[in-house]
Amino acid sequence: MKHFGSPRLRIVWASISVVMFVAFLVGFSTSDGSGGFAIHVFGATIPQNLLASMSDLADPIQFIRSFLRTLIVWVVPFTFFVTAYFPLVEAIESDKLKGFFLGTILGAANGFFYSQLLIMPIWAICVRIMGSMIPASLALADLHALVLGVQLLVWGIIFNRLIRSNRGIAMVLTFGLSAIGTKLSYLLDFGEVFGMSSSQIKIVDFFYHFLPSEHIADTSIALSTLIYGVCGALLIAALLVILPLGKKSKATG
Repeated sequence: MKHFGSPRLRIVWASISVVMFVAFLVGFSTSDGSGGFAIHVFGATIPQNLLASMSDLADPIQFIRSFLRTLIVWVVPFTFFVTAYFPLVEAIESDKLKGFFLGTILGAANGFFYSQLLIMPIWAICVRIMGSMIPASLALADLHALVLGVQLLVWGIIFNRLIRSNRGIAMVLTFGLSAIGTKLSYLLDFGEVFGMSSSQIKIVDFFYHFLPSEHIADTSIALSTLIYGVCGALLIAALLVILPLGKKSKATG
């Protein structure tokens, strides 16, 4: 579908990502000499006293892994959503239900393409500092982030069908909903402390998996997230595409 960008844009995006990957692969390195463990970034060396003070609190490699994980969680869903949302809206307005289903597939592929190329420099850092191309913990975070990107995309369409006057408002509401979903994780962890009953916690758990959440778990993706948060929201979006929520004005002769 013509709505999902030009081949020239994809070539430029891919070229920049590959150049950044090579630059980070060459620019980052580590050494473990007499002075201790050191990280070199484009010829500059991170002060070893900084790494030493960090080692008193946590492993420097673990700290870097945690930082990269947070970066993936923020960058991947945002890029996935932003690069697929507007083309998908155009596809739906052009072809309705066909545009929705075909556009969702193409939009997901579009978001996957741009988001995964964008984080290629992160994998270069992993190779040079951690000695592994794609560490398991970061690969899991990337998978969670992709699922979150799909959820954001579907909820963006839901809000767009409800508020058809402004696409930007629908996008803002989608990000706001993901922030609410993140807060629900705290209720699951500390709900009993706040005096919530088991039935209330179950309700919170349902909405936690149903709504998009920026909280990325360390475990595998829950099946309920895929059923409620992806398939359930996808069904709601399809119904809103089918239903005539607004009538176009007829031109008079």
